[in-house]
Amino acid sequence: MTRLTLLMLPLAALLAGCDIENAAFMIENKDHALTLNREKPYFWSGEYKLAIIVSRMPTCQRRYVMKPARLTAANVSVFDGGEPNRYLLRQGSRWYAVNTTDCAFAVVEKPAAVPEAIGVFRRKDDVLTFVKSTTAEAEQR
Repeated sequence: MTRLTLLMLPLAALLAGCDIENAAFMIENKDHALTLNREKPYFWSGEYKLAIIVSRMPTCQRRYVMKPARLTAANVSVFDGGEPNRYLLRQGSRWYAVNTTDCAFAVVEKPAAVPEAIGVFRRKDDVLTFVKSTTAEAEQR
């Protein structure tokens, strides 16, 4: 083995533990969606870095960073936002509003009443996926 190869082996071992997953909630089709990006950059990381990609092509597509989440609490629930193309996201006790009309994003206060659940981004069968509601909220607990 060459010296370079020997130097690269420890680096490869460190990166082997990284975990990057994406799951999409398709609103109308592949061009209109909310996509959750969940990344565990190192095998020793105790939390996921989260981002939501708000997309309504060809009008807009933007990626917003969310609060990091513990490995055991990285679910994100999606709720109806009360108007067309507006959705509320709940990550633990934190709430966000997204609008796919202009790909807007904001941290918001907890709503007075919990809106209608659409689904939840969570691990199912060892894969990050979007689970449509009926039981999505019950499954998150």
